[in-house]
Amino acid sequence: MNGQRRRGRPADAGKHAEILEAATQVFLERGYNATSMDLIARRASVSKITIYAHFSSKETLFASIIDALAGRLTQGIQRLVCDGLPPEQALRQVGRAYLKLALAPGSLALHRLVVAESARVPGLGKIIHRSGPHPIVATLAKYLKGRKELRISDPALAAEQFLGMVLGHTQLGLLLGARPAAATRANIDRMVDHAVGVFLSGCRA
Repeated sequence: MNGQRRRGRPADAGKHAEILEAATQVFLERGYNATSMDLIARRASVSKITIYAHFSSKETLFASIIDALAGRLTQGIQRLVCDGLPPEQALRQVGRAYLKLALAPGSLALHRLVVAESARVPGLGKIIHRSGPHPIVATLAKYLKGRKELRISDPALAAEQFLGMVLGHTQLGLLLGARPAAATRANIDRMVDHAVGVFLSGCRA
């Protein structure tokens, strides 16, 4: 992410990961506003100077946590684009990876935190959207655009709508504690297969 790391000596990858892990724990425990770089430094057993050698601000550190989550999924989608898998197979793989990530306990906890804090911290919501959903949609849209057998006039909108279909009300149900988590996660394949079938039936050439 631009501006994430200051210029100078290359940052140690292991220390970088340790800071991210410690920061995630503190953010989830205390919320965004109550979290300070001093608290994160103590949790990570490093100096505050070390943290600033890796992350230029608390905002970029928080966005990097979202980057790490979204990055794993985006890389998986990029591999599908390169492999040229047929739409039904590719969308099933993308949908399952996306839903598993969205329904993971850590993702749900971060989602609650982002929703709670974005209203109180100006600009935080835009940072998170740029780091999380945007690259996932953009990568899937690139794949859809290259599939000539699909009748899609707006690949970006189609990518958003496909991911929305996959997510449905499932994430909301878990966020509100209105659905049993284990049973919901066990049903991921069926939910994704249904979304893929509906989506492709509407955009076959």
